[in-house]
Amino acid sequence: MTSATAPREPAQYVTIGIDREVFAIEVAIVREILDLQPITRLPHAPPFLVGMIDVRGQGVPTVDLRVKLGLPAAQPTANTRIVVLDVPQRGQSITVGVIADRVFEVTSLDERGLETPPQVGGRWRSDCIQAIGRSNGTFVIVFDIARLFAEDDAALLDMAAGTANDMADLMADGVS
Repeated sequence: MTSATAPREPAQYVTIGIDREVFAIEVAIVREILDLQPITRLPHAPPFLVGMIDVRGQGVPTVDLRVKLGLPAAQPTANTRIVVLDVPQRGQSITVGVIADRVFEVTSLDERGLETPPQVGGRWRSDCIQAIGRSNGTFVIVFDIARLFAEDDAALLDMAAGTANDMADLMADGVS
């Protein structure tokens, strides 16, 4: 290391469980973590888009991460959580809720200890994996969230959020 290069602080991640795996999402894009709540289904939505939730008056499209990763859907448990994210897309951010089987903790992962994911296939989609690290002796799979919600999905989520907000406006107008 040269004198011009200062050591970087390890990046902070929220670790979540999906099936038997531990995944990590950058803390910087996590808005909040919620208990599972009622989800309003959207007609004709793709299977991964389970519907919309209300977060402080904002309609937030909600995605089942298990289904998005190519795993079968599972029944919610007492540990199921919705992680609300501000996902960077097209120079802005879209707000998305993702359903996780469980949320563990906020942890640090040193970028020097992150490895490129192997290209050997697996049970879930690997094109949305940024790196693999270790925390407390366990492998942690770091999501590439922007890639997980690629352009097509981002447009779909934007449309879902717009539809939900339009429906909320209509309901509010009808009540007054």
